[in-house]
Amino acid sequence: MSNANMQFLSELFEIAESLTEHTEQQISFGLDEVGPTSSLAQDDVGMGGYKVSSLVTSSIGAAVDHVIALRSLVMKAGEVTNAAPWTLLRGVIEPSSLAVWILDDPNRAHRRERTLRVWRHDMTERSYWERTTGHVPSPPGQKATDRIKQIDGIAKELGLRMQQVTERFRYSHTVRAAGTAVNMPEALARWQECSGFAHGRTWAAVRFSQPVSAARMRDPDSVMLGLALNETLLEQAADLATALLNKALGDYADAANG
Repeated sequence: MSNANMQFLSELFEIAESLTEHTEQQISFGLDEVGPTSSLAQDDVGMGGYKVSSLVTSSIGAAVDHVIALRSLVMKAGEVTNAAPWTLLRGVIEPSSLAVWILDDPNRAHRRERTLRVWRHDMTERSYWERTTGHVPSPPGQKATDRIKQIDGIAKELGLRMQQVTERFRYSHTVRAAGTAVNMPEALARWQECSGFAHGRTWAAVRFSQPVSAARMRDPDSVMLGLALNETLLEQAADLATALLNKALGDYADAANG
């Protein structure tokens, strides 16, 4: 546990505060509506239920949601655990990078291809869940495998490159590309560090935590370490999360209004 200070998170928290409207029932994200003649509206034409705008707004919403959770942990709990801040920042970095990766490409066909690739990945993951649970959607709902065929059909109808649509989606690719867009070439390393904490990997905990104690175990090859949050190293991940979310919001505003 560590006492919560972390002033370097203030800009990230201010972004979330500016986008949220608290009521007794819900928190709504204050993204501008997509203008009917905007670039983003044109991206959506012919995309059916797999719109560029829907995917981007969902991604930004997920990022902001994680910022809100981190803010609650830091501002209300008073103490924070070692792994949670890294994991929550990962939840900002990944969806923000996805939004940047899609919107930052100047080519409409490429934006559509990338969007459909993500939707296809989404439906592939859903198909695994349906197989595990035996879930069959009630009509007019469709199985994920049918949705994948629908996505492929849209890509063909729009004349998009099928290889780009069916290529495996990887966050490592979007994080690296989005990091380049915000002039942070170290983005992939920061994401890997956050992922290490999220997955409970020893290398990340030992390398990026603050050691506070050590005790030998009965096993002569084992040592029990006491670890606390290393705010200096966490700040680097927070800087990336802030830059990516700002970029995603700026790109969205430009596309939705321009």
